Amino acid sequence: MFVILTIVTWILVVLVGFFLGVRIVRRIVHFPIPPFIARFIDNPFRRRIQPAATVVDWIGIQDGMCVLEIGPGPGTFTIEAAKRVGANGKVFAVDIEQAEISRLNRRLHRENITNVTARLASACELPFPDKTFDRVFMVTVLAEIPDRKRALLEIKRVLKDEGLLAVGELLLDPDYPRRKTVIGWCKDAGLEPVAAHGGLVHYLVTFGKEKDSTSRSTPSVRDSWPLETGEGEEE
Repeated sequence: MFVILTIVTWILVVLVGFFLGVRIVRRIVHFPIPPFIARFIDNPFRRRIQPAATVVDWIGIQDGMCVLEIGPGPGTFTIEAAKRVGANGKVFAVDIEQAEISRLNRRLHRENITNVTARLASACELPFPDKTFDRVFMVTVLAEIPDRKRALLEIKRVLKDEGLLAVGELLLDPDYPRRKTVIGWCKDAGLEPVAAHGGLVHYLVTFGKEKDSTSRSTPSVRDSWPLETGEGEEE
């Protein structure tokens, strides 16, 4: 019995040490999670402690909305969002890793989901016209973006005046930022907190445009991505 407890203790020490080490490295160098790690994100344990249905409820996605997800990974929240917008809505998912986009497209094709378009794109240069989306959301993504302010300004540009940005975080993520840190990042980009949900283990905060910024429109030439359902989609 003593031997088993010793082994378990050492395993926990190694795991905690690895987790803390990764956190320290990623505090210094910000980069997206590699695809070989991302494939382990969508697992039963994660789905239990951060249920996709609960998170999408907090985001407030409704039938007929036009929604953007940044950093969809394996589609954990993408699929649930697609169910909520229905046949009259549309979900766009962008990621800077082609491997992630290809894997998500295969899943969408396999599950016969036709109201989602997944494409390669940077959060800092979103290929959409101004005021396109009712909701933009990202879960365990914002802290990975090196130029967060530039990305948040782009998100604000593509949000409708009454649209919302939702930022979700999970304690097990090595990049996990505190809620007040996320609020500070977003305020610095002209986005004000509207509502907060969850607790220490996982939370989600929604943001809207500052009232004095909704009347200002930033000129944009990034309007080349077609918004029609199905146009140019991969199988």
